[in-house]
Amino acid sequence: MLWLTISKLRIGRKLNSDPIIADANCSKVCLYMSLVLLVTSLVYEITDFVYADVIGAVGLIYFSFTEGKEAFEKSSSKNNKC
Repeated sequence: MLWLTISKLRIGRKLNSDPIIADANCSKVCLYMSLVLLVTSLVYEITDFVYADVIGAVGLIYFSFTEGKEAFEKSSSKNNKC
């Protein structure tokens, strides 16, 4: 996933393509979310820390919110012509 994100960013910058760069950033967020889920699941499995899932959920909420906020800001700042 990391290789895919880096490749998309490199290609998007070479082509000066906003959609490819946006897709790369989305892949980056998906990578972060997967890592949060993996780490919190491992913490729970190893330590039986009950609130590890809650901490992981807060991390997922944070990444989802920031990605959604950015998407809405970008969509409202450009002139949308059909």
